[in-house]
Amino acid sequence: MMRTRSIVLGVAVVLATAAGAAAQPAGDAKSGQTAFMKLGCYTCHGVWGQGTWRDGPRINPPMPFEAMLQQLRTPRLEMPPYVATVAPDKTVADIHAYLQSVPKPVDPNVIKAMQ
Repeated sequence: MMRTRSIVLGVAVVLATAAGAAAQPAGDAKSGQTAFMKLGCYTCHGVWGQGTWRDGPRINPPMPFEAMLQQLRTPRLEMPPYVATVAPDKTVADIHAYLQSVPKPVDPNVIKAMQ
């Protein structure tokens, strides 16, 4: 009896977690770049998400979508919140796709002039 309750409770927790997890909408990098600029993300994080010395951390490569969505909705520190009416999940997915599309910087160890 106790084992059955534990199993049922475990299944309920898994199902509730799965239902609560945000399914990542398909993102469009071009739309994401536009949204990144329009929402002013670049002012703190730089135009490629590289971060700035003073204002915002590097966000490229981007964190997982779910973590990015949570940070936008309930930010830590000085970042303003971006509620769903300002930045819908689809827009966040577009920004995520944009950040993923930005070419990665060259490793300085492979640049001969820097050796």
